[in-house]
Amino acid sequence: MASKTGFREIRTVVPIDTNDTGEIAMNTRPSPRNHHNDHAFATEYVSVGNTTMPVARPLPKRLLGIWAHPDDEAYLSAGLMARVVATGGSVTVVTATRGEKGTDDPSSYDSDEFGAARERELRASLAELGVHDVRFLGLRDGECDFADGREVVRDIVEIVADVEPDTIVTFGPDGMTNHDDHKAVSRWATEAWRRTAVTNLYYASVTNDFLSRFHDIHEKIGVYGEFPTGRPPAVCRRDVAMEVSLDSHELATKRRALGRHASQTTGLAEMMGEELYTNWWGAEVFRRPTWAETQECPTPTWMQPAERAEELAAA
Repeated sequence: MASKTGFREIRTVVPIDTNDTGEIAMNTRPSPRNHHNDHAFATEYVSVGNTTMPVARPLPKRLLGIWAHPDDEAYLSAGLMARVVATGGSVTVVTATRGEKGTDDPSSYDSDEFGAARERELRASLAELGVHDVRFLGLRDGECDFADGREVVRDIVEIVADVEPDTIVTFGPDGMTNHDDHKAVSRWATEAWRRTAVTNLYYASVTNDFLSRFHDIHEKIGVYGEFPTGRPPAVCRRDVAMEVSLDSHELATKRRALGRHASQTTGLAEMMGEELYTNWWGAEVFRRPTWAETQECPTPTWMQPAERAEELAAA
């Protein structure tokens, strides 16, 4: 098992427009003088005394996203992926399933034909962002909990060895929506990170501000209905390790990428209204795992302690 040592990147502090709550101003186009420079960075929040300050941080150079279904990557990281590509970096997307169950049409539900259609949507969506390296784990939608996690982790480790990313992004243990497939992918990605020399692991997250701002629409569509409290765990600004706030140009690119997932997004966008839908995920937020999560999350029920010892000894 690769040991994980503390790593602190050198960060350049640059002026970042904030609103009166200290948060980055959303959906505003930077001035022409700073436009390209701003897109070369993401944002991190650091505490200085009692104040939380946004500072610029370098983008990943080799990004690996590990997700459960086609469209997860677009909602949670399209802006990040586009920025990495635009600054000369590489992006690889791993998707556990082809989303075969993502329809209410009984003639298409859980069919290979619908899975193939969603794969085409995924590839078209990523092409909008300049991403062309897509890998599939070959699992069935809604059945990740029944997969042999040991084999899946080995498959992900092989992909990591091939891609050599400096950063992995994936779901946190809550799966963002409490979806079992999402939570399984989080376990596998975390375990693969533990076994490799990848420096950064980040979990896609939401802030309390996001949950408050979009509370009504979340209630209406039931996106967080699987949580007993009706809302997912949220992070404070000081715990945000990487944020990409999209300007109007980036939002338009992300909207095109989401639009390519037509089977999943057309009806939702029509119901929400175009402006609300476009701005909904206008900020992509990631946090670092806690120490406890790196120890506990990768230990699912299918692996007993003795088996886990053998796996780690062989890693």
